[in-house]
Amino acid sequence: MAIGFFANYRVYLLTTVAYMGSLLFGYDTGVMSSVLSLKSFKVDFGLPLATTGFASKTNAHISQNVVSLLTAGCFFGAIFASYANDKLGRKRSLLGFTVVFMIGAIIQVTSLHHISQVYVGRFIAGLGIGGMSSITPIYVAENCPPEVRGRITGLFQEFLVIGSTFAYWLNYGVSLHIKPSTSQWRIPVGIQLIPGGMLFLGLLFLKESPRWLVKQGRYEEATNSLAYMRREEIDSPEVLKEIADIRAAVEEELNLTEGVTWKEILIPGNRYRFAVAFTIFLCQQFSGTNSIGYYAPQIFQTVGVSKTNASLFATGVYGTVKVCATGLFLIIGIDKIGRRWSLLAGAFWMMVMMFILGGVLYDHPPTNVNVVSPASIAMVVMIYLYVIGYSASWGPIPWVYVSEIFPTRLRSYGVGMAAATQWLFNFAITYMTPSAINHIGWRIFLMFGIFCAANFVFVWFFVKETKGRTLEDMEILFGTVEADVRAADVERMLHKGALHDDRVETTAPVEKSAPVHEAPVEEKTVS
Repeated sequence: MAIGFFANYRVYLLTTVAYMGSLLFGYDTGVMSSVLSLKSFKVDFGLPLATTGFASKTNAHISQNVVSLLTAGCFFGAIFASYANDKLGRKRSLLGFTVVFMIGAIIQVTSLHHISQVYVGRFIAGLGIGGMSSITPIYVAENCPPEVRGRITGLFQEFLVIGSTFAYWLNYGVSLHIKPSTSQWRIPVGIQLIPGGMLFLGLLFLKESPRWLVKQGRYEEATNSLAYMRREEIDSPEVLKEIADIRAAVEEELNLTEGVTWKEILIPGNRYRFAVAFTIFLCQQFSGTNSIGYYAPQIFQTVGVSKTNASLFATGVYGTVKVCATGLFLIIGIDKIGRRWSLLAGAFWMMVMMFILGGVLYDHPPTNVNVVSPASIAMVVMIYLYVIGYSASWGPIPWVYVSEIFPTRLRSYGVGMAAATQWLFNFAITYMTPSAINHIGWRIFLMFGIFCAANFVFVWFFVKETKGRTLEDMEILFGTVEADVRAADVERMLHKGALHDDRVETTAPVEKSAPVHEAPVEEKTVS
């Protein structure tokens, strides 16, 4: 068997295509945070030309609407995705939401002096992005081998920050090299159609998730899909064992609830997982990251980097720091340190940075908009240090964690609920940030520091470590299945598939006429 990257290159290829949706998520948030600060955009839509963050209440209100309508659309998109993901499958659902996103992007780029058209385009694009955010982590996690699942699934966050960082630098470039005109802001807004088209075309060549196929009873397709992703023959012991694990887990879920999906939510182990998934994204949003991410140029203006080009440059550096820190963590940290300890360390680090940032802004508020003071430089450094901690913890891990803890039959609904929670509180945070900075100033950073402290407490008491476990092992971890029961069910599935121990242990060829996936299915009768 091949090792390392080459053993899983098909998984990485699938991830690259699917996470174009995450890149669009990052790009669409990053591009508008910078476009809102461009003079050309303000002129086209008749907005005040103030350059001091959110000092203008009108600009603060417009920023609230433009950013929060995207997140509102994402909230509803994530909810719709739960149903589509379960009924239509991962691949077809992603294709549909990609089309929705591209319609929204076209509406935005063709807006003519009416901010309401931008609002409509943002909401429709949000429906697409929200749906993709709910589906892509599942699609990737269900195709990953457990030993690298954290790293590969965590690339969701890496693609997201690459998208937002590219948007930051693109806006900085157009602000320098394109004279203020309608093209100055339409070019960065329109470029998002390129990765959208790449996502749609790439999805046409990908295979459906083997775990979703097993849930539908399409065992032959599931075995073929899994063998393709693992680069193995369909009758190899490794593939047959993994398919047996998946089938055993799905049958156990059916037997526990007599086939009624919603009863499964009430089982204590599942109820616990839904509560943790809800809370972990609530904690992520109230850590303060999206207040900085969505409004980075204005935040930097608030702490004293007032000139538009300077604030856009600082924003570009901010995004670059996120890309590097996230990538480094995914390579050396997430599958070695684990989920739990990374979240604890990240919460503590971010808390300290937020407290220092608020204290410096309180003691040394910027007074001269034409000079970047030493205190302003220190606050910019604190923001960069803060985002390093976030990128190595609360950025990638929640998406990884919720995509791996749920059973197969509930994964679409669990991740959909988690994604909807993320977008709900994302909406709340992004909507209130401009007004909060306008009214309470430095205290907003103190508030986020307190929330980071609460995040530490939550993880300490409620988050279980999932590093190195298969998706089917999560039932054992959360107490819905006993380990000896699972082992017996897997063995039964292997025999049900007409695979006998002596055929696995010897070198005799496997009968091609009766592979495991074509064997008659004798479903267990539910009493």
